[in-house]
Amino acid sequence: TLGMHSWKAVVSTQSTGEERERTNTPHRSLLTFSIISSCFSSKDKQKMFKKDKDKGKDDDKGKDSKDKGKDKGSEKAEPSPQKATTTAAPNTASPVSPSTSTPPQNAQPVESPEDKAKREEKVRKEEEAKRREVEEKKKRAEEEARKKAEDEKEELQKQKKAAEEEAKKQEVARQHQEQLKKQQEQEEASRKAAEQAAKEEQGSEEAEIQSLESVKADPSDGPVRENYDLFPQDVYSAYDKIQSFARDLNTQIPVPEIVVVGPRSSGKSSIIEAILGRPFNVVGLGGATKRPLFIQLINNPEAAEPRATLKRDPQMKEFSTDREVPLAELPEAVAGRNTKVSEDPVFLTIEHKNCLNMTIIDTPGLILSASTNESQMIENVVLNLIRPIHRLILAVEPSKEWTQMEMLSFVKRTDQELSRTTFVYTKFHSQLQDFSSTRAVNRFLSGTLPDVKTFFSTLPSSRVRARFRESDKYQEKLWQAYRRDMVLLEQLQYDKRYARTLGIHALRKYLLNLVWRSYQECIPRVLKHLRARRTITEQSLKEVESQLQSLDSSKLRAIASGYAVGFLQVIEQLLEGTSEGNPTVNGQTLEEEKSQQGDADWVDLYNRAIRFDPEDWGIPYWNCKVYGGQQFERLLHEFKAVSDHTEISEVTVDDVATAAGINRLNNIPNYAWAASDLAAQKSQDALVPLIEQLCERAVYIVKRLTDIVEKVMDGRRKKWLPASSPATSMQSAPSQSNANGVSNSSQGGRIDINNIEQYPYFTHHVKDLFYKFVDQTGKICKEKCMDEFLSTRTIYWDLTEHPDSHGSLPIERSDHEDTHAAVRSLSTELFVNLRKRITMNVLLKFYNFFLGPLRTDLWNEIQGKITCLGDEALEQVFEVSATKDKLHEDEKHLQGVIKKLTEQDQLFLDAATQFSHPVVLSGGNVANDA
Repeated sequence: TLGMHSWKAVVSTQSTGEERERTNTPHRSLLTFSIISSCFSSKDKQKMFKKDKDKGKDDDKGKDSKDKGKDKGSEKAEPSPQKATTTAAPNTASPVSPSTSTPPQNAQPVESPEDKAKREEKVRKEEEAKRREVEEKKKRAEEEARKKAEDEKEELQKQKKAAEEEAKKQEVARQHQEQLKKQQEQEEASRKAAEQAAKEEQGSEEAEIQSLESVKADPSDGPVRENYDLFPQDVYSAYDKIQSFARDLNTQIPVPEIVVVGPRSSGKSSIIEAILGRPFNVVGLGGATKRPLFIQLINNPEAAEPRATLKRDPQMKEFSTDREVPLAELPEAVAGRNTKVSEDPVFLTIEHKNCLNMTIIDTPGLILSASTNESQMIENVVLNLIRPIHRLILAVEPSKEWTQMEMLSFVKRTDQELSRTTFVYTKFHSQLQDFSSTRAVNRFLSGTLPDVKTFFSTLPSSRVRARFRESDKYQEKLWQAYRRDMVLLEQLQYDKRYARTLGIHALRKYLLNLVWRSYQECIPRVLKHLRARRTITEQSLKEVESQLQSLDSSKLRAIASGYAVGFLQVIEQLLEGTSEGNPTVNGQTLEEEKSQQGDADWVDLYNRAIRFDPEDWGIPYWNCKVYGGQQFERLLHEFKAVSDHTEISEVTVDDVATAAGINRLNNIPNYAWAASDLAAQKSQDALVPLIEQLCERAVYIVKRLTDIVEKVMDGRRKKWLPASSPATSMQSAPSQSNANGVSNSSQGGRIDINNIEQYPYFTHHVKDLFYKFVDQTGKICKEKCMDEFLSTRTIYWDLTEHPDSHGSLPIERSDHEDTHAAVRSLSTELFVNLRKRITMNVLLKFYNFFLGPLRTDLWNEIQGKITCLGDEALEQVFEVSATKDKLHEDEKHLQGVIKKLTEQDQLFLDAATQFSHPVVLSGGNVANDA
């Protein structure tokens, strides 16, 4: 009974999963196993152990299936103890034999705690690995699901965007269709409106033409053409002569300039066309003038018909050259350059024989009622054009109530006093139709500013002007428009005091008279220049005659002596020190001095260049531009630096043996004599080339002073002689006569006997005397310097007189090395002393025998030789015969010039009188009547 209960307990415990916890103690398992074994027979034990083994396998399978269930995320319930007990019950019903107390033979060994711990650790790691694998799979599944969701979302967005774009395209296409349809409708409406307007304008044009032609001409007015023939032909011919005289005399006559300004479509271009008497621009609504148009009227006697030329336009490639345009094509040519608003002007020149030089500037129309970028740009362009005070301002504005006028305030921004402004009110006919009484019309005409010129005009419409482009017909329509206004005014019985302010012809007459007066004011100035030219020419003739009479030997000696004294004074000043010679231009740095001489570096006996850094050797002013005495001082410092750095050349054993010789008394070599001889020879070899180069460079420095002397003396002459004196004008270019016979330079090409530049042979003679003196002085100075090299005997005597100051010399001749070293040392010592003494004495001799004579003997040398020249030699040096021939030519030329100037003076007076006092025209109008 005890055994059965114990076995059941064991089986139950193993079935419930508590076996691992209860069997941690090996002694308890062993005790249980012993008790059970004693209660069963061997056969029964075998059956029970077999069942128990099968049971263990089933438990292991259950465990594995349980783990697999956990991996799949499903949980299963553990078997209950009752089920395990039930499963084991049949085994307990078997008979138990008391004799089976020993364990079975095939029982497994008991598991040790260490193995069990390892096995449990292994199981734990496997479970952990499986758990991580499950988590990774879960994460991958979640990531794939998220990515799939994002892809689906992105695809939906793309589909949505494509749908929106397709909708937009359809909307744009629909709007485009609507716009095309609307545009077609507008074009159709515009076409119909244009046709209707053309019909109306054609009707109004015909009506306007009938209205103009219905006006009867006043017999007192005279021919229509006379209103444009303001001056007779003689006035323009006289004007051309005056302009020619002004050009020949280099007298500038300013050309009048008139700037026409006004609001857009106010009739500015129409006013200019009416002044010129010919349509040339595109006029109409919307502002025809986009760019400033400079119309330059030029008097050309050869142009019987107006000749128009459009100048090159840098803003447009197709108009890169000047182009002469027929008058019939001028409106289209101007329109081709008026495509957009710009501040760049268009230049048009019109040449004709019946016009005065003047410039009329047409400006873009102002937009005073708007504040846009375009209106501001146009306003700035117009203000810049009317700002110069020499330009006249013609302010154009349509006629309306005085309170509505806008140009007055605009013009006052640049012309406060209105001293150069003229107002023109266009479309006067429309304003006249609003007046019904004499009082109303006179009140309107009296609304103008006092002392300010004002005009009222009416011009034909643009279509009428375009229809009658011929000059005669166009001018006829202008006159008819004027007469139409006058008929209305006479009907209203206007005040006759305002008659001079009415009509385009009154405006044209006023402007042309302003231009005529401006040229009339210039006539006295041109006449003054012409007579001043004749006066100067007469003075020049007297000067030439005086020079011919005074050109003798005494005059030449005075000129020669004066030049020689001035030349020598400037030489002396340059040597003493002065900046009058402009060192920045005429000075030389040390490098420039050497390069001018042809790479004049110092060289030794073997012609090897001695190169050095002048700054390291302490050469003063080596990088400064100097001349004269300071350049000579720099040269001496450079010589001393090169000499001080010159060492004795190599002394060989052969040199010592050859120079020593044999003493005749005791047959002992004299090494002191050898050292003295070597020092003397080596010093000559080293220093003679340097002295020769010093002399050459000193001569170059002094000779180059002649060029500086010429510049200084020329500058002094220009300061002494006033610019207005005849003497200063002797050097001008050769004279030439123009078409009028007036000499462009009445003094040109003549000579002045007082000007030394007229005698180049004499100045060359003086320079030659100076060069010879410098060469001779340099030669003497070099000879004096060569006296500084002592003979060997003198050096030996000085050496023997002071033996204590030198080292001992060997007596035996067997030791060559000792002898060579001792002689070389003594000769080097003697060389250094000789070099120091010779260098100092050479510097002193260059001061005494080179620079000294330039300050003292030079005066006597040059002045003496010039003074000793005889009359014949003096005339040869000054080339007197050639000078007299030239003076005779000048005398003859000036006499001819004076004669022509006298004739031209009378011709100019006649032209000026003809221009200033024109004859009365056949129509009864006086040309100078304002």
